[in-house]
Amino acid sequence: MADGAASNWSVHRQHFSHYTPVLDFTHAICYVYAAAMAGRSFAAGWAAYRQWAQWLWEGAASPLIAAVAQRAQELGPPEEGDGETSPRQIVADALRYLTNQRSRMKYAEYRRLGLPITSSHIESTIKQINRRVKGSEKFWDQGAEPLLQLAADHLSETRELDRFWTHRPSRLHPMRCYHAA
Repeated sequence: MADGAASNWSVHRQHFSHYTPVLDFTHAICYVYAAAMAGRSFAAGWAAYRQWAQWLWEGAASPLIAAVAQRAQELGPPEEGDGETSPRQIVADALRYLTNQRSRMKYAEYRRLGLPITSSHIESTIKQINRRVKGSEKFWDQGAEPLLQLAADHLSETRELDRFWTHRPSRLHPMRCYHAA
């Protein structure tokens, strides 16, 4: 599961090629929406988006890419001076992205196999952990590394956590030491 960055897929090929590569649906749908809406009225863009999103959901990459290519042809190629928000540039970027990721957009198949199609649940968990570890009123004299080590010890099959709790009382300091600034 990754976004469209080439570096992610290089890591996949090198270390995880035995897993099914899945393009994060959230990234793909954002490109589809941007391309559908670019240079159109809301009504026209929304109609195109609904059809294109359905194709994406079904894993029908060929008709989706053909429709985006048709839209790119209607607008013409990006011209010098077109900013990244110009309709021509937006549609050209989406077409390139979707074409490059074609083999990783088989979403109907992924759902049938029970595979995840988005990493949003993992990203949400990471944000929750970051808030708890890095939030205000958090004082980590040694950083969060000791906490992570405890969690790893708890999940491991070794007895490290038992040893930690056995020896902890002898390591406690009676008062927090504040350093003068």
